[in-house]
Amino acid sequence: MFDKILVPLDGSKEAERALGPAVALAQPVGAVLLLLRSVVPAAMLVPDLAGEYVWGWAEKAEQEERQAALAYLETIQQEWARPPARLSGRIEVGDEASLIVDTAAGEGADLIVTSPKGDGGLFHWSLDSVTERVLHSASCPVLVVRSAEPITRILITLDGSHLAEMALGPGLEVARRLGAHVTLLRVNHPALHSDESVQLDWVEGRTGGTLARVHDGAQSYLEETARRYAAGGPAGREIKTVVLDGRAADRILHYAAEHPIDLIVMATHGRTGLQRWLYGSVTSKVLHNAHCSLLIVRPPADALK
Repeated sequence: MFDKILVPLDGSKEAERALGPAVALAQPVGAVLLLLRSVVPAAMLVPDLAGEYVWGWAEKAEQEERQAALAYLETIQQEWARPPARLSGRIEVGDEASLIVDTAAGEGADLIVTSPKGDGGLFHWSLDSVTERVLHSASCPVLVVRSAEPITRILITLDGSHLAEMALGPGLEVARRLGAHVTLLRVNHPALHSDESVQLDWVEGRTGGTLARVHDGAQSYLEETARRYAAGGPAGREIKTVVLDGRAADRILHYAAEHPIDLIVMATHGRTGLQRWLYGSVTSKVLHNAHCSLLIVRPPADALK
């Protein structure tokens, strides 16, 4: 897992925030770090065969863009060389988001590590932004980096489903390579309101409470999951488990902000193709409102059917 990591770069400092986590993940196992620099030459008026001028890319302009991109990648490779990680650069011409997705698929990348542009970060993404399009289309996990600070505290969210558990492998592998602390979080959103729950408990003559039983069941599930996956986490560090009640996205965001968490790991429940939602509603809300980095895992298409 994570033997080949793709890092898209556009020459900006925001994009370069992804380099620290990417190199840190590649170095322990000598993984390949593929640096992708897309080139989109500025359009200009160029003569066509009829002797008229049309908008296009002059060959000289494209060559100059390629040379500048090559020099940039060489500088990055020298600055971020961390053996046994192997850094290589690649320059492609075309639409940035399409190149990222196509290169990841063609090269068999296990992970894309990217950092959103602009001061607004995730709060001001539009549906056609590069990062959002990559998240929607990439078949491999995507690590969205919000900070250049080391990742030391990881929150993996679960809901008891097989789809959500697909985040465990990638999340624990990141923790293992970075030596980070891991917390498994499950949020219960009870179907019954509190007053209805009290009435049901009175009718059944029970003292434990419906909500308490749901909470205990969720805690047992997390503890058993932690035991099953303990070997995949960071050596010598216990996997913490937390159960909260309420609306999932709100509780995840609040917990991540309060503790604080450096990385939230989630598996999207979204559907493929032309569906109403690009992601599950919980993932979408966390994705657009979290202050920390996120690792989004999209289950295979057949698992979403």
